[in-house]
Amino acid sequence: MPDAVDRAVTPQGVPEARRAAPWRGARIVKLVRFGLNAVIATVCSQATFMLLYGVVGTSTTVASVAAWLAGALPNYWMNRTYTWGRRGRPSFRRELVPYAAIVLGTLLLAVLATGEVHHLLVGRSVSHATRTLLVTGTYFAVYAVMFVFRFFLFDRLFTPAEVSEEG
Repeated sequence: MPDAVDRAVTPQGVPEARRAAPWRGARIVKLVRFGLNAVIATVCSQATFMLLYGVVGTSTTVASVAAWLAGALPNYWMNRTYTWGRRGRPSFRRELVPYAAIVLGTLLLAVLATGEVHHLLVGRSVSHATRTLLVTGTYFAVYAVMFVFRFFLFDRLFTPAEVSEEG
């Protein structure tokens, strides 16, 4: 039997339990879609990082920036259209600038973290393959940690503010 909270209705006609549980319905669908897009972007990004850092031998900064481009650009369009259902021309000030700030902040964290791990491992008796795996794993870890934080930021960015029924 539902309790009083489940039956309570706000003045706007929205059940109180729904307002108290924002992870129901549409947000879960968005999170799943965001996750699927993240998997695609991660594969593109990780493969680029590992190829450039591990095979070609570029610096962690070059590998991070190239990997970021390989994942962030397609990820923007996939998230904008598939996750949040946005169509049309994006607003430069309200959408592109905040998006760029979020992803560039994550890129900066990845550059700093991978550079630090690389410097910690250089000169030690660690094989090239092990160093490549550890530095590439660090790159992945930054994006894994930032996944939920970025979802909330993107949800705020791409979801228009609800219009109040009071005014």
